[in-house]
Amino acid sequence: MGRIALVLVVSFLVLSNLACCVMPRLPTVEIHIPTLEVGEMKSKHETIELGNVDAVAVEIMFGTGELEIEAGTSDVLFSGDFRYNVSQWEPEIKYRDGVLTIRQGETDEQWGMPTGKARNEWELKFTPRVPLAMDINVGAGRGDLDLSGLQLTELEVSLGAGNCDLRFNEVNRAALETFTLESGASRVEVSGIGNASPRRMSVRGGVGDIVLDFTGAWTETAEIDIAAGVGAITLRLPDNVGVKVEAEGLSNINAPGFHLRDGRYYVNDAFGEAEVELHIKITAGVGNINLREVSNE
Repeated sequence: MGRIALVLVVSFLVLSNLACCVMPRLPTVEIHIPTLEVGEMKSKHETIELGNVDAVAVEIMFGTGELEIEAGTSDVLFSGDFRYNVSQWEPEIKYRDGVLTIRQGETDEQWGMPTGKARNEWELKFTPRVPLAMDINVGAGRGDLDLSGLQLTELEVSLGAGNCDLRFNEVNRAALETFTLESGASRVEVSGIGNASPRRMSVRGGVGDIVLDFTGAWTETAEIDIAAGVGAITLRLPDNVGVKVEAEGLSNINAPGFHLRDGRYYVNDAFGEAEVELHIKITAGVGNINLREVSNE
């Protein structure tokens, strides 16, 4: 038994030396993280007159910071106030043939680790006079999007990380065909969706809490598809609109006041009686689904 142990030890040492000779030495890898110089606060103001247009497509590309959007005056298509202390983040505004693009920088040097406390603040206003198709992209930060009073025909909102509040406090005076909302690691709250009255709505969430308030002046039946990963989904549903909710996934469902039918979907008392209905499908991962019926006076 001792001779066997000795052979094993010698074999191990030989193989170890051979591995040291055969295996190449891995090179040292240096990771370079680019930096962004934080300087003095700069301000920029841009105004675009409305002119003779019937509709406008708006694309907003916002990287990080604080973004505010609201309705402006009728005769001004766009008014923007920008404050930033990283020179690479200077916004670029382009408008041609009914297409308005507002972008945070447009160079390869706009990303990196700031050398101090970076600030980037946008206040954007749009005309309520003409229909708008809006595409809003936010990387990280805080969004306060008050779309009340605007004429929206298409709306797409994409959020990376942070907090966002989106409001429709007034009735949309255009027909909103689709409303798409995507969020990564965000807390999102949307209120007054009924005032926007989208015909189709799609919500995609990653990690975070989502609150969707469907109260408001619905004009027609809507199809709504919601998919989320980890977090709570809370739906505030109007009592004077027929509601049918079908839920799939691992989440717990809390639906006081709703009726479970066929073991698959939940309905309120107005379902089958009201002229307007919301057909909602939810696919969720881990978390809670909260259905709350509220007054829609």
